[in-house]
Amino acid sequence: MNKIDNLNYKKLEVSYSALKQMEKILSSEKEGCFVRLSVDSGGCSGFSYKFSIDKSYDKLNDVNLIKEKESLVFVTDAISLKFIENSIIDWKEDLSSAQFIIENPLAKAKCGCGTSFSI
Repeated sequence: MNKIDNLNYKKLEVSYSALKQMEKILSSEKEGCFVRLSVDSGGCSGFSYKFSIDKSYDKLNDVNLIKEKESLVFVTDAISLKFIENSIIDWKEDLSSAQFIIENPLAKAKCGCGTSFSI
């Protein structure tokens, strides 16, 4: 697992494969779009991770996690960041699925699919 050099928030790691997948996703999107990770209430374990494509950046509430060549790549909001501190974001592919995986040391429990967790 490599830390990304231009990761603005040093308490979060993004693997090389996750970064490459984000770049691949963004290559088919309009200019100015980025990957957003948010934590929402709900899900079978209490909170859920949500990855989406966004183009609206709120300078007061958003946190730029990765920026390349003056373009945003990966963003979260200040509230969600508190729930993913010290996490590792990875991209995994196997015969049955392909998805972003979050290894979150704050999570006390998580669901079987890995998209929801409790603290």
